[in-house]
Amino acid sequence: MINKKWSKGKEIMKPIAYNEEKAYDLDQIEIAIPISQNQLNGARLFNSKYEYAKTLKKNISYLEVGVGYGESARMFIDTTNAKSADLIDFYDNAQGVRHPGGFGPKDNSMTHEEYVKDKFSYHPNVKIIKGDARSIIFTLEEKYDLILFDSISNRLIVRNALKYCANLVNIDGVIGFTSYMNYDSINYDMPVGIYQSVNEFLHFNKNWSVDGVVLNDLGFHEIYIKRNS
Repeated sequence: MINKKWSKGKEIMKPIAYNEEKAYDLDQIEIAIPISQNQLNGARLFNSKYEYAKTLKKNISYLEVGVGYGESARMFIDTTNAKSADLIDFYDNAQGVRHPGGFGPKDNSMTHEEYVKDKFSYHPNVKIIKGDARSIIFTLEEKYDLILFDSISNRLIVRNALKYCANLVNIDGVIGFTSYMNYDSINYDMPVGIYQSVNEFLHFNKNWSVDGVVLNDLGFHEIYIKRNS
């Protein structure tokens, strides 16, 4: 399959080397390294984040990168009775702009940041961290039981973020990625580096395995990988 043209004229390229700082052009797409069967044997399939969250242990420490209006964060925090949560986002959505799902500020009375702070005001240990996650995550030193990435998609940034954050995860902890895919033809018509980066990480880190996959009705599936030792 390598270097063959496909329907949109994309050229399928071989995987970049593990330590190679390289990104393919927009008219090229990188084939992913397959996940070994041993790392898939314990994987479970879910129809929603909530069904997956119900399988997690209680009192977790939680980190989310790309919070939006906090719906995923609240679901994971409440379902697991999380003891603490760090929520990183630019918090720069326009005032009064609501998510299509109906959540978000109803008018101009709250900024994005104020809305999220108010949403989690019931919890004593939720920290709102405003700024660029692409640099903030590399300053973190806390240990977490669950880290969810819901914003970063650049191939090399995802790779480096995953390498770094793997050291922040407790044994039996999990890292999750939304948009586990290699191309977004719906929103941006451009490559997404999550599929390749996750598969690559698992290939070189055999003490991790796939814990669960959450199916999405638009194909933006999610993957949750677990540190076993």
